[in-house]
Amino acid sequence: MSNPVLSKKLQTLVQSYEKSHPKSRKAFERAEKVLPAGSTRSVLVSSPFPLIIQSAQGAQFTTIDGVKFDDFVSDYSAGIYGHSHPVIEEAVQQALATGFSLGGITEKEAELAEILTTRFPSLEKVRFCNSGTEANTLAVATALASTNRRQVLVFDSGYHGGTMSFSTRDNPMNLPHHFVFGKYNDTAEATRALVTSEIGAILVEPMQAAGGMIPATREFLATLRQAADEVGAVLIFDEVVTSRMHYHGMQGALDIIPDMTTVGKYLGGGFPFGAFGGSAKLMSRFDSGDKSIALTHSGTFNNNIFTMTAAVAVSKLITEAQLNRLNGMGDRLRKEANEILKKADFKTMSFTGYGSAVGVHFSGDDAEALREYFYFGLINRGISIGRRGFVSLNLAHTEHSIDRLLEAVHAFVDDVSSWKAL
Repeated sequence: MSNPVLSKKLQTLVQSYEKSHPKSRKAFERAEKVLPAGSTRSVLVSSPFPLIIQSAQGAQFTTIDGVKFDDFVSDYSAGIYGHSHPVIEEAVQQALATGFSLGGITEKEAELAEILTTRFPSLEKVRFCNSGTEANTLAVATALASTNRRQVLVFDSGYHGGTMSFSTRDNPMNLPHHFVFGKYNDTAEATRALVTSEIGAILVEPMQAAGGMIPATREFLATLRQAADEVGAVLIFDEVVTSRMHYHGMQGALDIIPDMTTVGKYLGGGFPFGAFGGSAKLMSRFDSGDKSIALTHSGTFNNNIFTMTAAVAVSKLITEAQLNRLNGMGDRLRKEANEILKKADFKTMSFTGYGSAVGVHFSGDDAEALREYFYFGLINRGISIGRRGFVSLNLAHTEHSIDRLLEAVHAFVDDVSSWKAL
């Protein structure tokens, strides 16, 4: 950190945070004794300690210190319905009434599959699993089996769950596939990689979410579509996050249809969920009578009654009108926040994304410190975003919610501009 004023002001904010949340600190110290980093989800690890949530309702959560926050994380896009939605509560009661861990098939899974195949153009048949990580793992395996190849084209900064995360190329937690790396939104490099390699699967997010809310260009995705056809590779769209950007996913919004699609997060209605699917021909390997080519995919909780029931129930909440409303609020947030920055000639901060997904970026020598200063400044105002600069809107947000966040952005810019001018 090169700016001593920023260093001192950040230290003051962190100290205020620590003082305001003593019970969260105590709970974290207890957790540290039995959980590495005090958590079982790396994205939630947060120094000096994370907020510990006691309850949540609508677009707010309350910590064990009794402090309420406006929630703009929305469980990293999975919580699109807000918290404690009555439709989900009713679905849970329905599931409880049936018995649970049934160990067999119910009608709900066919009903959910019909919903998904109606929404997403590439899905003719689909299989369920328990997370987006599983969905991407299984989709890649299906693609490689169908092409009888071993190479997978992926992209720098891509995130496809805990087994395929490419913020660095040498992540030891990744699957041992033969990954070929391309540069996101670089059509020329992707084309070269496909022509010179034996690629069986192309795995891409139509918008990199964990990578900073960076949308793919239509040209880039169209190039991948054409190249996949030419070399005989299976194009997989990871729409675990982006399926919420449009009723028919980004594939529908852009009219570029992949061979396979993976989804997850919010579609499970707040319960663990993932799904992968594609053309009937590709998915036929899972019901083939020929044991030499048949693929096996099991999982005790793939069709658990809580997820199936909740997912069917909340599917009626995800209408085109509601998604358009969310996207409109996100577009407004991005537009007006960038206007605040432009008016103040604040060139080291920017807002990116698509629709209801917003990324906050900082640049320059003090980028990391400014990000921290922005984050803790919001926390002290009772506003929670993802610490890396992640904002995801949910159905409980209103225009007033956007006003609150924009006011905080304005205050941050005014504050930093005032002491930078000294």
